[in-house]
Amino acid sequence: MNLSKDELAFRDEVRAFLATELTEEIRLGGHRTSGIFSDYEVGIPWQRVLAKRGWAAPHWPVEWGGCGWTPKQHDIFASEMAAADAPKVSPLGLVMAAPVLVAFGTQAQKERWLPDIRNGVSYWCQGYSEPGSGSDLASLQCRARREGNEWVINGSKIWTTHAHRATHMFCLVRTDSSGKPQQGISFLMFELNNPGIQIRPIVSISGDHEFNQVFFDDARVPADALIGQENQGWTIAKFLLEHERGGSSAPFLRGRLARLYASLRESFAQGAADSEHDDIALTLANAQCRIDALHAWEQQVLTARISGGPQPCCMPAAPSMGKVLATELKQHLTELGLSIAGPYGATSLTVEEASDHVLSVPEASVFATRAYLNDRAASIYGGTNEVQRNLIARHILSAEVVEPVLPTDETQTMLLDSLRAWLQNTLSVDQRAQMIATPEAIAPLWRGLAHELGLLGAALPENLGGMGGGLPEQMLICQALGAALVPEPYSSSAVLGANLLQALDDPAAEALLQGLANGQVRLAVAAFEPEGRTDLSRVSTHLHTKGGQRCVSGRKTLVRSAPWATHWLVSARDEAGQLCICVIERAASGVQRRDVQLIDGAWAAELAFDQVPVQAVLGQGDALAALSQAWDTATLVAGAEAVGVMQALMRDTLSYTSQRKQFGQPLATFQALQHRMADMYLALVQAAAAVGACADVCGDSAARRAQRVSSAHVTVLRAARLVGQGAVQLHGGMGMTNELAVGHAFKRLTVIEQQFGGVTQHLRRLAGLVGAV
Repeated sequence: MNLSKDELAFRDEVRAFLATELTEEIRLGGHRTSGIFSDYEVGIPWQRVLAKRGWAAPHWPVEWGGCGWTPKQHDIFASEMAAADAPKVSPLGLVMAAPVLVAFGTQAQKERWLPDIRNGVSYWCQGYSEPGSGSDLASLQCRARREGNEWVINGSKIWTTHAHRATHMFCLVRTDSSGKPQQGISFLMFELNNPGIQIRPIVSISGDHEFNQVFFDDARVPADALIGQENQGWTIAKFLLEHERGGSSAPFLRGRLARLYASLRESFAQGAADSEHDDIALTLANAQCRIDALHAWEQQVLTARISGGPQPCCMPAAPSMGKVLATELKQHLTELGLSIAGPYGATSLTVEEASDHVLSVPEASVFATRAYLNDRAASIYGGTNEVQRNLIARHILSAEVVEPVLPTDETQTMLLDSLRAWLQNTLSVDQRAQMIATPEAIAPLWRGLAHELGLLGAALPENLGGMGGGLPEQMLICQALGAALVPEPYSSSAVLGANLLQALDDPAAEALLQGLANGQVRLAVAAFEPEGRTDLSRVSTHLHTKGGQRCVSGRKTLVRSAPWATHWLVSARDEAGQLCICVIERAASGVQRRDVQLIDGAWAAELAFDQVPVQAVLGQGDALAALSQAWDTATLVAGAEAVGVMQALMRDTLSYTSQRKQFGQPLATFQALQHRMADMYLALVQAAAAVGACADVCGDSAARRAQRVSSAHVTVLRAARLVGQGAVQLHGGMGMTNELAVGHAFKRLTVIEQQFGGVTQHLRRLAGLVGAV
């Protein structure tokens, strides 16, 4: 992440604090905890250290000990804590009980409990689940009746994490059975040392004692244990679940991933089984992409919550979405840990026992086994992930799913509104068919983008006839073009071509950029060769001199928008073997061209050059850095376009399944289809967040830019497969025809998947960058 001066100072402050206060004993205790959060013996001492510094509850209101941090400060703090391997303290008091008190408690209740929660004096557990109820909280049977100044509780709670160490419980009880189940529930907070309360341990399959069953036998608690009003508990419970399922998980998961990389290096230190090492390295790179996408989305949600500004469409379902994404990713990481552990993953040793013998066993391998077993619960607690998918589907079936990939200012909003209105009036299904009939048929669209909207120079400086924008504007424009299924050549010319010329920083390119802005110049970048697939550095095309004229000879493959371009930007090797960019006019002699229509209707060409004269040579010396930079930028913009296509597909699929009936009811009422649409939506919002988070990538180093772009693009490519295939499947037979937009959108996504390298290529790039960023 790119940090301001103040943010860098804050990061350094956090690092200095951790270097001083995070003792090796506390760090090691947290490091060895395979459970949901750190054991009491480690977590509470560390929470008290944080409280002394004023950082135990940074998200609380300032008047109760919160820090008033910005979203970026919260992210820095969480990231530095995870990177330092600090213990994950219990959220039950700080994150769950406390917000309930702030929102619903009386002043006396707040003063009584909040300071002790913050300072680690009290330790809390949650009394929600009951035997036989599962995730159905409304069916709870634990009862409380009012007798004078007390509540008398009878019943049982189960899966009560850390109840055996807790001093207090917040608890849902039934206080009325006369109405709907949800209407007779109340919310109590009380100490666990009251008579009539017994706790029985439950040891999980990992051997950990985290869970318990709590029995109430005429247990008496004070009347002021009631939070809010009697029978208001369901409202409070839903509020609390948003905090339980929300929050930021990505920094913690990134810390887990760092441990897996260390474990991989240790396990394969002798160089054995190199192929297995490489396979696991790719799976770790894929996990990194998932964490990056989750982090981008969580930051989007956190920013919306703290700022109180425009809320993303997903906000009502965000707690359920975060719960599914974080827990399933956490489980995936434990599976990877087990793969790295190899044969040692079968041992039943505790982490402490691993090295407690002259014949030691790798501690990381023992930890991997216990974490794998323990985290099977992650998709169960807090409401099973199946129930969360029900809630997500319920939301998206009645909500908007189309929104920009990044927050827009007033100027960008006006730009988007104008473009969308113009597209709606200009590009019907029939008109699109006409525009892709021949390469030249795109001319009316191009003139509109140039003269009516002035968007061809959106990212160009004003002195070249542009709007003075940048990558964010290109992302927003191409997202809108994607949603409208606009065929090339905007991204090939105004994005890839323009960015390449700008990156070359050659005065000879200015005339071309000015011509692009006014619509007179159309660019196509010829970079790929048949033998090189999508490797920009594998270039055999060469620049040479013949009779005083500089010429190019070689072959380029599948050059997007080449049939209609006025100028081709061709990568070639000069006499010294250095990469340069040669400008060639389409009408130049010595060119053999084969026009090829792509499956989405766009046009490309196979090009062969035989001593073709060049108009100009740019970036002579080594243009690979400029080409790579432009390619990365165009990859992100293609990702934004793919998001636009996916949003249109998602919208159409939700509409179709709501209207189309089978077996007498709409398709959208079938749970199996709801879950599939929920997964499509989860993939879509992560892709949008991942792309939008990279809008500032132009200021990064080459290695950092490569890492961020490849990570985001993997997320986009995986989402494109999931959303595209899902949309076709849920449209049934009609999805297999050209009569509906869904088929055209699916083909457009398939083309985008092939344009800038596939998933494996980007994962290999990421794996090679480990340690370089």
